[in-house]
Amino acid sequence: MPGTVFREGETVTLRTVEREDEAFVQRAHNDPAVRVPVGLQHPENGSQVESYFEDSVENEDNVNLLACDDGEPVGQVVAMGVDHTRPELSYWLLPEFHGEGYATEAVSLLVDYCFETFDVRGLYAQAYAYNEASWKLLERLGFEREGRLREDRFVRGEHRDTVHYGLLREEWEE
Repeated sequence: MPGTVFREGETVTLRTVEREDEAFVQRAHNDPAVRVPVGLQHPENGSQVESYFEDSVENEDNVNLLACDDGEPVGQVVAMGVDHTRPELSYWLLPEFHGEGYATEAVSLLVDYCFETFDVRGLYAQAYAYNEASWKLLERLGFEREGRLREDRFVRGEHRDTVHYGLLREEWEE
């Protein structure tokens, strides 16, 4: 069961990620529909997921939240490096929840929180150029395409471009 309610939207609730959520995260990280788009290269066993929790979830410079629908986790949103001027956002949903608006609402709630809480100039996110759903989500939320790294990552036998997006505080507050 996910942790404490942190933020509530119309359909999505953001909850804290707890150690009891390791099995959910491991299942998602090993699902190719999640693993490949977020850039995870290797399968993760229990020890590796435990290390992920120690290094990322329990890192005070990161904000890790589960996106939930009716109390059930459907994905995760993360702000990494909230002590920097432009923290990086990352997000994923289980494939059965794609295209339902959960990610847009969850990322929007996280963006609100980051700008309300931290003295950040802006936020940063990246997606594979072929992952149209991900970069269209960012564009819907007002992120601007700031660059493209050609053949930046090796994915499924090919070198792939990544697109980089940014959102400044005043652009979100407009």
